[in-house]
Order: sequence, then structure tokens, then C-alpha cells
Amino acid sequence: MTKLKLYDFPESVCCQKVRLAVAEKGIETENFPIMLDQGMQYDPDFLELNPKGVVPVAVCGDAAITESTIISEFIDDAFDGPALMPSDPVLRARKRHWSRLIDDGIHSPHCTAISFVIALRFAFMQQLDTPEKIQAHLDNVKDPVSRERQRQGFEEGYDAASLREALVAYADWLEQLEAQLQKTIWLAGNEISLADLDSVPYIHRLDCLGLSRMWADKPVVADWYARLKARPSWAVAIDGPHIGKWLELMAMGSEKATKAVDAILTEIAEGKA
Repeated sequence: MTKLKLYDFPESVCCQKVRLAVAEKGIETENFPIMLDQGMQYDPDFLELNPKGVVPVAVCGDAAITESTIISEFIDDAFDGPALMPSDPVLRARKRHWSRLIDDGIHSPHCTAISFVIALRFAFMQQLDTPEKIQAHLDNVKDPVSRERQRQGFEEGYDAASLREALVAYADWLEQLEAQLQKTIWLAGNEISLADLDSVPYIHRLDCLGLSRMWADKPVVADWYARLKARPSWAVAIDGPHIGKWLELMAMGSEKATKAVDAILTEIAEGKA
């Protein structure tokens, strides 16, 4: 098999999913960083690979493969190493169920909204210091859902409906994770699979944003997260590539957002949100 070329960004949760699969398989890749904070995703050469202007993109031979869940399954199919898809058809369906939950909502709009409102908008606003610059940036965002969520974040901050909706959705997802992990060691059964690797970056993003209190009453989720972080693949795929200034930005955003987020989480817990 031709060596895989991987176009990604260290702090993208979608890229983290793929890098975890690569590390678990133990394969070598040729890496091409696409620095989203520098606008490299809008470079014409990159848009040739993915007209959506998003990462990750995997290139194998002449084939460019997009969408992180598809890339991870391709990696499992195409390369030697431990199997990351269950062999049992029922468990394969369960894996796809958990991955679908991510793809159909947790990633976009919810993870995107939480990340943007709590932290990333502050980085953008350092450069986009006029309404005209903000609008020019929004005009470049190709996905209309992401564009609207960012607009809300810029204009409404912690009062953005998208933040409340995202925290409600995340709370429901965490309940589902806890229920499943009380039944099985891993999400798709008793062996680690892409279901776990696809899901855990979305827990980690909450952690980076200072929101680990969202699973303080979910010991099985906490144990699952700790087990994944203890695997050798985590150091290679997550800890190693982390960008210090982005972690600092998320920590700063978390501190600023504590009061507003706690008020929403209290309403969720009381069934008012």
C-alpha cells in the first residue's frame, strides 16, 4: 500500500479521530499541516483536494479521501495492523451508530458552537477587529450552518442560542455514553474500535475547555476516557501534536465562560433548559 498522505490540523477534533486510528494501526503517514488559524484551508491547492475547505484529507495514490469517519474506516480496511472495526455484524452496526451520532450533530453544530463561543472567537477577534473584517471572514465559511453559528458567537457571545443547544445535546450524549459503557467495556463491545476513537476527541475538547464537570457524575465515562488517554496512541496522536497556544486559549476561554456556562448547566440539571 502506498504511504498515506495526511492533511490535518493538530487541534481539529476530526483530525484527532483520524490520527488515533493511524496510531492504533501503527502505520506511517506523510503529514502536511493545514494551519486553520492562518487560513491555509482556503489555499487553491488545498481546495483542489477538498472543495469544502476542511480537514482532514487523506491521499493514497491518486485518491483523495475526505470526511474523517470515512478516512478512519478506509485506514482500517487498507492497512495492516489491529482491526478497528468489529467482525460481528451487530457490533459493526453499533460502531456505526456511535460514529453517526458524532457526524449527525455532536460535531457540527454542537462541538463547533461550544468551541467557538467559549474560546475560538477570541482568537478570531484579535485579527477581525471591525464588522467588515468579521463579515469577510464569515463570507469565507463555506458551510452555512457553521457560518450562522459563528455569526451568533460573534454577535451574542454566551447568550447565543447555539451554546445552550450544544450543552443540552452534549449532556444527552454523555448520558447515552454512560448507559452503554455500563453494559460493555468499549462502545461497540468488549474490544476497542473506531466507535471509541471517533468519540473520545469530543470528550477531550470539553476537557480542554474546562468542562470535565459535565461527567463528574458519570464514573464509567470518566474511566473510559482515562483508559483511552493511557493508551500509547494518545501520546502520539493527541498529546504530541497539541499546540500550546491553543490549549492556553481554551483554558482562558473556559475561565471567562465559567459563570455563564454553569448557569446553563444548572438549568439542564434541573430540567429547565
